[in-house]
Amino acid sequence: MTNAGPIGRPVPRKEDARLLRGRACFVDDLHLDRMLHGVFVRSPHPHAAIGGIDTAAALAAGARLVLTADDLPFADRGFVVRYWHTAIRGGTQPFLARGRVRYVGEPVALVVADDAYRAEDIAPLVEVDYRPLQSVAGIEAAMADGAPALHDPWTGNVAARFSYRRGDAAGTLERAARRVNHETRFARQVPLPLETRGAVADFDRARGTLTVRLSTQAHYNVRENLASLLDLPESAVRVICEDVGGGFGAKSRCYGEEIVLAEASRRLGRPVKWIEDRRENMLATTHSRGIDVALELGLSEDGRFEALRATVALDTGAYVFTSGIATAELCGALIPGAYRIPDFSVEVLAVGTNKTPAATYRGAGQPEAALAVETLVDRAALQLGIDAAELRRRNLVRPGDLPYATATGFGGLGFDFLGGDFPALLDRTIEESGYGEAVQTRLDGARIAWGLAGGVDVSGVVDYESARVRIDPSGDVLVHSGMSSQGQGQATTFAQIAAEALGAETDRVSVAMGDTALLSFGRGAFASRGAIMGGSAVLEAARALRSRTLEIAAQLLQDEGGGLDIVGGRIVRRKGGDTGLTLGDAARAVAPGGPLFDGGAGLEAETVWRADRPATLAYSVHAARVAVDPETGAVEVVDYAVGHDIGRALNPAIVDGQVAGGAAEGIANALLTEMVFASDGQPLTLTLADYLAGTADGALAPRLVERDTPSPTNPLGIRGVGESAAIAPPAAIWNAVARAMGWDAAPARIPISPAALAVTRVRNAS
Repeated sequence: MTNAGPIGRPVPRKEDARLLRGRACFVDDLHLDRMLHGVFVRSPHPHAAIGGIDTAAALAAGARLVLTADDLPFADRGFVVRYWHTAIRGGTQPFLARGRVRYVGEPVALVVADDAYRAEDIAPLVEVDYRPLQSVAGIEAAMADGAPALHDPWTGNVAARFSYRRGDAAGTLERAARRVNHETRFARQVPLPLETRGAVADFDRARGTLTVRLSTQAHYNVRENLASLLDLPESAVRVICEDVGGGFGAKSRCYGEEIVLAEASRRLGRPVKWIEDRRENMLATTHSRGIDVALELGLSEDGRFEALRATVALDTGAYVFTSGIATAELCGALIPGAYRIPDFSVEVLAVGTNKTPAATYRGAGQPEAALAVETLVDRAALQLGIDAAELRRRNLVRPGDLPYATATGFGGLGFDFLGGDFPALLDRTIEESGYGEAVQTRLDGARIAWGLAGGVDVSGVVDYESARVRIDPSGDVLVHSGMSSQGQGQATTFAQIAAEALGAETDRVSVAMGDTALLSFGRGAFASRGAIMGGSAVLEAARALRSRTLEIAAQLLQDEGGGLDIVGGRIVRRKGGDTGLTLGDAARAVAPGGPLFDGGAGLEAETVWRADRPATLAYSVHAARVAVDPETGAVEVVDYAVGHDIGRALNPAIVDGQVAGGAAEGIANALLTEMVFASDGQPLTLTLADYLAGTADGALAPRLVERDTPSPTNPLGIRGVGESAAIAPPAAIWNAVARAMGWDAAPARIPISPAALAVTRVRNAS
């Protein structure tokens, strides 16, 4: 491929016109004939036994159906998941609560009525005999002696435990010339997609088929679960998620509500719709972050990292999800960062509490790891009297170290750094940002300082993705992908990939995804895998189709010398000259009635692409400049620069937007967002008036410092960018605030609220 093609150009997004004109179709836009509406009855208690459930009053008031756990034929079965960590000790969530509720918002029953308003009014008539139990609302309380046990297999309320090790960390720490201890705490946060969860389940009794339209990132996994749990063939289940108003990891798994809703539709023989309201979303859609890390670093006198010991503890909530364990797993795996640390030991615990279950959120453990190691580096630099930038430079993985095995991994797969120049990216970001370590004082008394942090992004995980590329007789190109989209721009980038590989015009390429009827297999959009996995599948299918098209053209032209090419949708001779044939001519030739028809499906190619290497690692450097008012604790981000190795930009405009959006979200994570609970596990931030989300209005546009080192993990040479820019901001901002305030021993806690600043200021003053 050359730069002359569509790849590498800022092609305008194909999906934007429809979205901006209000012509998208989200779940709540769907209105089907005879459609009923469902509302879930949810627990008001963080921990309680259920003495019984009486549905008589709700049914008498007009409920079409009320389902409880005892009504579900699949209640004793479990979800089909992508992988199951062997360290998990049971404690999976039931579809509806059975015998006990373990967090506020846990679904107990489904009420179905003629409309959403009536269902909301009837739901409180379901009488649940709750018998409150003692609850635990934090990691320390859950692991304390005498704490109530959430699940019998969770000894000490530990849901899972695993570790990463290389060398003899304990012995090397004992011998180290210098040792630095540090603690970090990343608060619980909520992915907060603009479109809450929702689904419309439509079971057709006459055909025995089920169609579910829902807001999800993982439509094939939802189909797999619906078919398995409802005892339907997968061919009878269709899941559609064409337009999804954001996911950020919260929708990357199948939820019990989706299965229960489908069961209700099957029983009633009518479509049933459920839309989550914002309070319900804050209560019941999975949370994330909520990770504490304790670290100890051993260094030589000249600041070389020799050993690291860390304990990672995830507040996994009341039940364990594989995506929650994945968050803890990734955090533990990336505690060493992009540094050369000969010996390390990382212990990872997932601890149960009476809170909403934890799962993935943009970065999934990686911002938490960056916060831990990058604030540790700044503390070590302060104690050794070395510039923080220089200490990083001395210890980063260098080009001569590549390939560099991290000795950690994910889901049994190892991580390797395979490309890039991390010290050069660090230096370039420092130079272009103007980063320095002097603290200044403004006329208004605000203290101004820079903070620096690196971030490691793991993208393109969960192997396999599918694509089909077809040329129709008009010459238009149709791309079907097993991916889904929540705004990342895949419809545009996939069209660019197909157009360049095939030799077509981008404007004549259309892309369809988010529908299990398109292809028999797919995975979906999560873990920054869209361009790497989905794009590579499109590329391979388009390459195969190009070869087939040229074979057909050669037969039509009786040209056996391989002297043909495709440019702009036309068949041309490599030595010059138009043949008069187009892509449409080739498609018509193999269509029924065409001169070369062979009984096939037409001019198309389909592939299921698998990466030879299961993960693509990328490195970024963030420099944040803040102004801190020492009296009020207000923090203002006054400048921000992102240095990121993107591998190769398929569409620079989309890449820039992803990086800017990720940085903005990371900054909001650092300063605003926190899901707060009372000491008994009652959530306290259930509206957007209480949960301070970042907004586009007033968000700082970061300066971008890009460096392109093609990745060898995929044929496009790209690295994921959907999550990478959200990883380092909390660490960079914390380091800037700590430098501005002169803290040399404060635990790094996110978010950095004015109240937290006041507490830390008092602690350090004492």
